[in-house]
Amino acid sequence: MLTSNANRQLSELDRDLIEQRIHAFWGMRRRGEVAELASLVAEDCVYVGRTWVGHPADIRREGREACLEWARELSRMAVTVKMEVLHLLIDGEQAVACRRITFRDPGSQRMEDVMVCSFMRFRNGEMAELIEYPDMLAISRLFAD
Repeated sequence: MLTSNANRQLSELDRDLIEQRIHAFWGMRRRGEVAELASLVAEDCVYVGRTWVGHPADIRREGREACLEWARELSRMAVTVKMEVLHLLIDGEQAVACRRITFRDPGSQRMEDVMVCSFMRFRNGEMAELIEYPDMLAISRLFAD
């Protein structure tokens, strides 16, 4: 049986691993390194979020390849100029974050700060689910005609 001190040390290791993987994931996405994301994403990963295609639209992708293709599409739609993590809470294999991301529209070169809330679930150290809710008003300003 593990002592409470040993349990605390194990949970700190798990938390550190999850935090490292979250930051690695965001860094790869920011740099457009989509192929490298595969090492952090579970085969049956699910992505759920909102996007802008002339109007707000819900998006859902299931499976590693579908999630990676969506990450490629996001990289084509908007360039991440800067990202600031405002809040990050990790509880076991679940995490929630609030970030401020400065995006640039590659067509118009317009830039906009967008708040994004992300909910993540990990399994065996791999991201199994990612749900992202961006500020759709800021997204609409970014892609306004």
